[in-house]
Amino acid sequence: MKKLFIKTLQVLAVLYFFIAVSCKGVEPAEIMLSVAEMPGSFTPAQHLVFIGLDGWGGAFMSRANMPTVKRMMAQGVSSLNIRCIMPSISWPNWSALFSGASPEDQNIDPFPTIFTLVNEQRSRPALFYEWNDLQNICSDETAEKIRILSDLESAQRAAVYIMENKPVFTAVVFNEPDSVGHNKGWGTRAYYTKLNELDSYMAIIEQAVKDAGIYDNTVFVLSSDHGGLLWGHGFNMVSHRRIPLVVYGSIIREGFVIPGSGSICDIAPTMAAILGLDIPGEWTGRPILGVFK
Repeated sequence: MKKLFIKTLQVLAVLYFFIAVSCKGVEPAEIMLSVAEMPGSFTPAQHLVFIGLDGWGGAFMSRANMPTVKRMMAQGVSSLNIRCIMPSISWPNWSALFSGASPEDQNIDPFPTIFTLVNEQRSRPALFYEWNDLQNICSDETAEKIRILSDLESAQRAAVYIMENKPVFTAVVFNEPDSVGHNKGWGTRAYYTKLNELDSYMAIIEQAVKDAGIYDNTVFVLSSDHGGLLWGHGFNMVSHRRIPLVVYGSIIREGFVIPGSGSICDIAPTMAAILGLDIPGEWTGRPILGVFK
């Protein structure tokens, strides 16, 4: 029965793919502004912590028990309607998120990533990753790479690293709730339980930033690579393609919901703008400058 249900979903998804609007046809969020319109009094953040959850769909946030994330949403800028690119699977979307362009638009080698920018313009960043392929997002010379799991020990390990090193840019990417989604289903009790657990890891990392004495100069960015439905993802469906984006920190607007539907390609330029970095011309995404106060 489960296999038949999945097969039916796949057929419906393929039909939807051919009639739905493609990623390139989506209008950018209304809050998108040009770099020239940055506030004259803008002071870049000294630190940025990115936390990514693989398979975290925006469609599931209303029912999720994630107090840390929802507090940051209430006190920062957020959207549950950021679109990932097609196909809605991990590699092209983590690549787009960190590289500011879809893989098909990454026409030079090596293509600049947010790690490249931070390493060249500030100092060496750190990447905590669980999914093995994610280590290929940048060279070993560009970032300190540390393999983790989606568990308490790994969250504490990232926390200790932040307290000891105070990196300008730290990316922590957990491979959950994607595995739970594939095994138990997106939107199931197990899926929501995992989201609550991951929220507690975010709280540990946030506390580490406080303990490091850099909280007032740090911006947090939370997002994902794709969503899901039933036991899978990969198609041009709202539940597969809509992901959360949360931006929180002292230089960020409070309680603001980004209107419209932005792109996952806009996340790297937004992080670069937060840190005051020069954005490469090869990036097709644009910074969401309206996140700033």
